[in-house]
This record gives sequence, C-alpha cells and structure tokens, in this order.
Amino acid sequence: MNNNNRSERAQQKRDFETYAELESVIEELNESVDAIIVEGARDKKGLRELGITKAILMCSTKPDTAFIDDLRSRYKRVAILTDYDRAGKRFNKRLTVRLEHESIKVETKFRSKIGRILGLRGMRDIESVNALKKRLL
Repeated sequence: MNNNNRSERAQQKRDFETYAELESVIEELNESVDAIIVEGARDKKGLRELGITKAILMCSTKPDTAFIDDLRSRYKRVAILTDYDRAGKRFNKRLTVRLEHESIKVETKFRSKIGRILGLRGMRDIESVNALKKRLL
C-alpha cells in the first residue's frame, strides 16, 4: 500500500469519525430544543442532511421585532448555529442576549460542541457539513 492510499484512508476515517460525532450531537439537539436558528439556506440544508427534525429558522444579521415575537410565541428553547467566524460569533452573542431577555432559553452548549467538532477539521460554518457528507458517499 503506498502513502497516497494510506493518507486517503486516514482522511476517510477522520471524516467518518467527525460525521459520527456530529450525528451524536444532532441527536441530542433534536431532543433538547424546539427550534434552531441559522444564517442561511445552505446552513439549513446542511442541518437537514445531518438529521435535524426540529424547526430551522433563518435569521438575518438584524432580527426584527416580528421575528423575535414569532419565536417567543412558538418556542421556549432554541439553539443558535451561526458561522464560527468573527461576524457569526458577534451575531450569536447579540441574538442570545436579545432572546434570553424575551424569556427564550438559548441552549449554547450545542453551538460549542458543533464548533469544536468542525474546528478540529478546519471548518468554520455549518454548511461545510455538506462537503463532509459528500466525501463520505
């Protein structure tokens, strides 16, 4: 077996382990929250492909009062899965404060867990999961 094949197999193994770890967190997430807030359609698609069964809501970087009111009337526990870049982190922090002010519990542990898993693989956004899944298929 040459080094290229070994390297490819090691990469596939890491991809599989990463995906399996993400699936485990997703399973816990499905059991713990009423909805998940993301930035865009590709994030939503990536989460659906991972197995999210809860409502996935897309939110612009400036959530309006109607969005917050709708959340308050329909959901008690949410997770925010914005990108892991500087802008995504800032948006997550602002939205968390605003939602908790409105008595909506934000489950922050899922953002942390998923961020750690993706970060170990050099990924900085939820939509990267699509590329990971394609490599495995």
